[in-house]
Amino acid sequence: MINHCVKDNRLQEIVSHQSMVLIGNGKRTVFWHDTWLANYYLADHFPTLYHLSNDKDASIDKMGTWDGFEWTWFFYWTRPLRGRNIGLLEQLYVVLSIVHLDNEADDRLIWKNNKSERFSVKSLCGLLSPTHYPNNGFSFAGI
Repeated sequence: MINHCVKDNRLQEIVSHQSMVLIGNGKRTVFWHDTWLANYYLADHFPTLYHLSNDKDASIDKMGTWDGFEWTWFFYWTRPLRGRNIGLLEQLYVVLSIVHLDNEADDRLIWKNNKSERFSVKSLCGLLSPTHYPNNGFSFAGI
């Protein structure tokens, strides 16, 4: 979610540290490339599984199916998993076991730097100020 909205690396770093994704139905969050589960990308944490995935750019909602009110993860691989890869998949399932999707709610971004948990330009400008990031190279000159 964050990666698609923010192209500047410095700004992306600030936004990724000051926000978190609250998963709803999983339609707006990319499974392998967004930091939605922990402070890392699943593609980086499970590179072998990512490499074998047929769904490298899929959103979370495309990585499983609803069975009534229960979500079941389902993955498509370029080839059948064997040996060590099955162990990696089991580790991924353990990591995913804490996830509870909500089919009725949208994914949303929580802004940690604001009591309302909503993003504001004021709170972002406060984070970009020299007192927070003295050598960030960002300038408001000419804006």
